[in-house]
Amino acid sequence: MVLLTMLVSFFANATGQQIDNLTITKIRSVGNFHVGSIYDDSIELWFSTSLVWAESMNCTVGYRVYIDASKTHMVSAAFLAYASGKTVNVYADDTLPLRSGSCEISYIDINK
Repeated sequence: MVLLTMLVSFFANATGQQIDNLTITKIRSVGNFHVGSIYDDSIELWFSTSLVWAESMNCTVGYRVYIDASKTHMVSAAFLAYASGKTVNVYADDTLPLRSGSCEISYIDINK
């Protein structure tokens, strides 16, 4: 019962947010930044407008989000959107790793 209560409490506190119609202005691919660094094997997406996070979010950086480089389908989608000049929607879930206040995204939509 205690475990169930802890799980319900954890998921009740988990927050996520979608931000729509963003233009990617820069993509930074990070390999082995510093051995064992949280930045290792990540892709940074930088945008033309500031990201405004809800107060309930643990994301504090308003100019970039991250993709785990192992999520190659998401990385491909980001490069496609950047190369074609299409806008994107991103969803950040702050239960995923935070990198100096920047959130990792769970999904990316490419808008037509």
